[in-house]
Amino acid sequence: MVNIRDVAKKAQVSPGTVSRILNNDSSLSVNEKTRKRVYQVCEELQYIPRKYKNRNQQNSIGIISAISREEEMDDLYYRQIREKVIQSAKEMDYRVDFMIHLPNLENSWERVKEVNCVIVMGYIHQEIHQQIYQLNSHMIIVDDYYCSPEYSSVSVDFHKEMLGMLDHVYAMGHQRIAFIGGKNQRLTLNKKHVADGLGDREQAYSEWIADHKMENYHRAFIGEQWYAQTGYDLTDKLLSEKKELPTVIIAASDMLALGVLRRLNEENIQVPKNISICSFDDLEMAAFLTPSLTTQKIDIDTMVSWIMKLCQNMMNEENNVPTRIVISGKLVERESLQEVNKMEIL
Repeated sequence: MVNIRDVAKKAQVSPGTVSRILNNDSSLSVNEKTRKRVYQVCEELQYIPRKYKNRNQQNSIGIISAISREEEMDDLYYRQIREKVIQSAKEMDYRVDFMIHLPNLENSWERVKEVNCVIVMGYIHQEIHQQIYQLNSHMIIVDDYYCSPEYSSVSVDFHKEMLGMLDHVYAMGHQRIAFIGGKNQRLTLNKKHVADGLGDREQAYSEWIADHKMENYHRAFIGEQWYAQTGYDLTDKLLSEKKELPTVIIAASDMLALGVLRRLNEENIQVPKNISICSFDDLEMAAFLTPSLTTQKIDIDTMVSWIMKLCQNMMNEENNVPTRIVISGKLVERESLQEVNKMEIL
């Protein structure tokens, strides 16, 4: 069995450093390269920290994620879901048997059979859903609204949430509305990203613009990733077009919005005085940005609560009917969004 010393040896750090990194010790002074290397080694060795294990051998869960520990450094949304699932499992006295990033799944099929419940996070190829389900029918898919209805799932209808946000900014007088998002892609076992049509927020944006006969101001910018750097680069592309600026930019995630804010600040374009911004997720940082970020709150605590309820039901019942849970968002209005008549439009 892999222990913390095995991780430390391969990562070329001390066991104490590994422990403090995994426990998010804020007093630890270590560079990001070392931190990422420790997470990567943990994933490669499939190391589960002692605090996530317990003595209950009958109630166990496994986590399969499309997002690696390294990628989580730039994707706080999935990191929060994973951490809260593990914490809830610990509180319910469930053993976390494994946490596997998708490309490492090929060597771990036998372990999928052994747990009482498998939690699959993120967008992965639907054939992989079938493979997992054939090995273990106690499967819960997280954050994939378009997965097959034959599986239990907990997700958000971002198409509906996006339409609601568009209606809200339109009621505030915004008609020059731009959208910044990431590509809708599914991950395969060999690390390839396969395009899966328009993203739900992108599709909602295009439909809404058409319904309101505003095609002359259809400005959607879609990047390969969903990180802050992507938001920065796409905002740079928007500005380079030298066209009339939008009055509001809707970013598909808070992380994208972070990059948007940075690029606008470099051009001395003031938010919300000259341009408004809103986004999705309501990560903790959103309230502490300058200006604070208006965002559609996706309640991760509620999401995780439903995940664990489904887990519990699967463990206690022999016959499980697939259950589909759809979480609704709630707009949290902060400083970054302003009515048009209160702005100084450039």
